[in-house]
Amino acid sequence: MATTRVLIAAIVLTVLVGAGRSAAQDDDTPLRPSAGPYRGVVVDDKTGQPLPSAAVIILWQRLDDQIQGLRRLSGAREVFTNEHGEFVHDVAGVEGRLPPRTFAPRIVVFRPGYAPLPSRPQLFPPGIAAARFAEAGASARLTPVTDYEDRAEAFNTFVAMLSAAQLFPPTELPETSELIRFELETLGAKPMKPATRRGE
Repeated sequence: MATTRVLIAAIVLTVLVGAGRSAAQDDDTPLRPSAGPYRGVVVDDKTGQPLPSAAVIILWQRLDDQIQGLRRLSGAREVFTNEHGEFVHDVAGVEGRLPPRTFAPRIVVFRPGYAPLPSRPQLFPPGIAAARFAEAGASARLTPVTDYEDRAEAFNTFVAMLSAAQLFPPTELPETSELIRFELETLGAKPMKPATRRGE
């Protein structure tokens, strides 16, 4: 029954992706010459200790050429924090190849057992502005969650943001796909089949 609730919640949040717009759309800015690399450290909000093996996903969306207001995924990359909780997204080469009408990048951070960043399902646009990680000394603080319901909600929030970015299933992010499979199994869902990349 609990597994069913986890999966139903994921479906409900995915459906909510198309249900409205957020005030965060106001902080959208067009992509300019790269402000990156984007770097920072991910830490436990309670202890201040660095968190290794956290997924830090950077994504770019653009306006659709034909449907006004519709966003399309322009690109996405994943990195995982090292043993010191540090990450670097060196994306100058990527951003040089992105199509016109692409917005500045956004970031989503997740580690099993923690609420993601952002901790509420920021969907339109998904994630937080990557610009905050263009400055030295930036950090992302993740709140630990131990209760089953809270952990399931944190996972569903993460999945909802990937869905909003058109990154679910995360075939373009193989390590994140493994992380999702791990967390689903931890929460008691049946094992997922490995995701395949487009064209395989």
